[in-house]
Formats: sequence, C-alpha cells, structure tokens
Amino acid sequence: MNKSIALKAVSQFLSILICLVLIPAAFAQPEELSGSIIYEDEIPEAGLDNGNYTVHLIDPTYYSAFLLPGESETFDVSFRNEGSEILNIAPKVVAVPYGYDNVNESWITISPANTTVSPGKEQDFAIEVTVPADAESGEYQAQIAFTDDIYPVYDDPVYDQEYTDAQYVNTMYLGISVPVRPKLELQADYISDIIEPGREYVYAIKIKNVAEKDINIDPEVISPDLYDYSADEPAFSNDAIEITAPSTIKAGEITNMTILVPVPENASGSYNGFIEFNADGEEYDGSVPEISLSFAVNKQPYAPYVKTFNTSTTDPIKIEVSTVTNDPDVSRILPQKEMPAFEMNLKCNSSPVNLTLVKTIESGTVYSTGYNFPIWIVEDSSYNSYSRQYLETYKASGAIGAWELTILPKNTNNFDYSITVEDSEKKLK
Repeated sequence: MNKSIALKAVSQFLSILICLVLIPAAFAQPEELSGSIIYEDEIPEAGLDNGNYTVHLIDPTYYSAFLLPGESETFDVSFRNEGSEILNIAPKVVAVPYGYDNVNESWITISPANTTVSPGKEQDFAIEVTVPADAESGEYQAQIAFTDDIYPVYDDPVYDQEYTDAQYVNTMYLGISVPVRPKLELQADYISDIIEPGREYVYAIKIKNVAEKDINIDPEVISPDLYDYSADEPAFSNDAIEITAPSTIKAGEITNMTILVPVPENASGSYNGFIEFNADGEEYDGSVPEISLSFAVNKQPYAPYVKTFNTSTTDPIKIEVSTVTNDPDVSRILPQKEMPAFEMNLKCNSSPVNLTLVKTIESGTVYSTGYNFPIWIVEDSSYNSYSRQYLETYKASGAIGAWELTILPKNTNNFDYSITVEDSEKKLK
C-alpha cells in the first residue's frame, strides 16, 4: 500500500470515528438546549509533504454546536501555514464524504473570506453558524476546507468500488445538532409511586406553554412501545386511569393536569405506561415531553413476621425495629402518606412478656424544590421530603428460655430489626 492510499484509509477511519463520537453527544439531553462542545484530538502531522499536497496545522479539528432554529454561534479556528510558499486561503464549506445531512453552506459565514498566509505564520478565522428559523430538527455535518488539496482517488479492491467523493486534506469537521423547539414544559415528566389495592390516588402536574402560540392538547394513556418478554399482566388497564386537563393552553399559560388512579381491589404486581399529549393533533416529535407512569401495587401484610430465639441469662432484652420509606411522588395530592408503625408482641416459654417502648426516632432526607423542578415552578423556598427513617426501641425483662417475637408492619413494605441481650451482649442462639 503506498503512502497516498494509507493516508486515504486513515482519513476515512477518522471520519467514521468522528461520527461515532458525535452521535451520543448529539442525542444527549443537555441542561440547556444551546451550547457547544469543542473536541480536542490529535492534530495530523503538520508539514507532511508527499509531493502532491502539504498538511497544514488547523486547530480545532472538530467543533460541535447545539443550536435551536433561529439561533447562531461564532467560534474561532486557526490555520498555520506549514509549507514553504505564501498561500491564498479562502475557506469553504464542503460535504463530508459519504456523509449524511450535510449543512447548507448558507448556514455558515467565514471571516475573513479570503487572505494570504506566509510560511510559518498563523491566521485566525471566525466561523459563524446560523440555523434558519424554519430548519428541521436533526443532526447536520460539514467540513470546512482551507486549501484545495485533496487525497487521490483510488479503487477499493475488496469491495470492487471506486471512491469518487473528494476528500480534502486540510479540513476541520463541524457537527450541528438542531433539537426540536419545545412547546410544553412540565413540572415533572414522570410519576412513580407505591400504591395499595382498593384505594384512589390523585396526582397533579403543572404544565407551561412555552411556545409562541396556543397549544391544543388531548392527553391519553398508552402502553410502553417496548417488547415485553414477561408473562405478568399489568396491575390494571390504561382505561382505569382518568386524566383531567384543559383542551387548550394559551401561550405562556401555566395550568394543571390531574391524574386519577383508582386501584382495583384485586390488583397486584405493577403498572407502567405513558401519557402522550397529542399536541395540536400531531405525532410525537420531541417538542412535547411524555409523562412516564410507574406504579407498584403493595398489599399490606395481615400476618406478622415471626422470629424465635433462645437466651441463657436473665439479662434485660432490647429490641429495635426500623424502616426506611420513600415519600410518595411529589405530585401526589391524595391520599397523604401515613407514618410507619409496628404491632409488636413478645413471648417467653409461650407466656406473654410486656414490651416497653422507650425510644422513637424519626429522621428524613429533604431537598429544595429547585433541585429538580423548572425555575417557574418554584414559587417560594419550599422543600420536599425524599425519604423517612423511623426507629422504635423496646425493652423487656430477661429470662432463660425460648422466645418468640412477632412484628406486623403498617404503612411500610420493609423493616430491619435487632435483638440484644443488653448487659452481657451475648450472641443469640
């Protein structure tokens, strides 16, 4: 393989690698819908001269921008003449060989448009990218060529194919991600909760119209568009969920949508689904988020947990029982969360033993509403509780014999316990 073919292969590999690097960045959901990423990578060997072309120094070699329709951004690129002659440089927008969705050259303005660069000298260029207001969302790409040098055309003996797209030597890669301009913004885009059979749950989510016109909505509950390999049936059907919302949200208006979930008496398992808004009767295009629904149906136990143990001393016994509960979804209005509780009973040699509650500890994890809500939803410095920890400590007189402890939890689906022979700290058998 001669040097020209080798450089050609390297160029193709780098083009593919660049696309693979940019795809995750383009589809990621940035905190803001506009912004830029400059990719710094190894710069090709400057000054290389194979007799047909010279490789000049360009920095950066990649640039990626996130721009909404109607937005613009300017960045700088430097070109260093690594040759031995004065060059007339007129940068131009060229298509990425064998690429997709190439940028229209009208989107890009380069300044200066034409200049001379002496050997060993460096010239800065300002490149302005302007996305038209009517541009469709998508991932666009282009190359900016600083010289007319191209790699030789060659035939691929493996695929019996001739590559004819011009591949410029002295270029930088430009990727432009144009996301969909949002129409609606939500207080939250998911509802996740633990619910009980036979009870009704009400949730409320604020919606803001961030478009410049009124938006018509027709919310409906749909099943996930995924392959489900489980044999389990959902806890209830989509039709069981009732949605109340205005049919039209005026531009800039903030309104409420309520979701009623009446859980059937015989429900068990879990339910997963989505709420689609069907904004303006159009198919989902990303401009209006969906609301994910996830419910786990939890049946409170009726029979207590039983723990047996033996003691060989008359030392007092300390029993601790605790639980950590996640607070209900912050959008839940009804019913309010009830505090955990435990029904405790203790026997020694089959005779009831008096248990004395000596200590109760309640703690929790709290965060500010501004932590995960849009700024417009935070009307004051209020806080939301994320989880609660609840601990009860009991004491009982000790005795030698066989013991039975029963624990019936309420308003929680998990608990921890410990049994300590208080003075001797002996291990239980």
